[in-house]
Amino acid sequence: MLGSTGRKTPEELRAWEKEKKLIPVMIKKYCRAKHKVKGGGMCEECASLTEYALFRLEKCPFKENKRFCSFCRIHCYKSDAREKIKQVMRWAGPRMIFTHPAFALKHVIQMIIYRRNTKKAAKAKENV
Repeated sequence: MLGSTGRKTPEELRAWEKEKKLIPVMIKKYCRAKHKVKGGGMCEECASLTEYALFRLEKCPFKENKRFCSFCRIHCYKSDAREKIKQVMRWAGPRMIFTHPAFALKHVIQMIIYRRNTKKAAKAKENV
């Protein structure tokens, strides 16, 4: 995979690079459906959300071996942007199976594993 500078992306940054490409795709899908924007553009609100999401992703302290933001213990987004991105993800996520099936399936599998591990950790904490 080639990074933005044209050189090979290190293995530990691949998930982060992929997320940088997929967030605008998901927001654009959402904008076309919900705000009825035609063509390749986005409304002003969705364009600013995309810019903000990419800015926050660029500043992410967990770039290396990045997992999905929903797994993260810290939240980088302001509360209003966080609610908006949740709406976008909730709407666009299930529809990604048609345009990015490998990514969507990988996300579902990782989410199942994450929830299972979280439940195990909570049970272990109860038993202590």
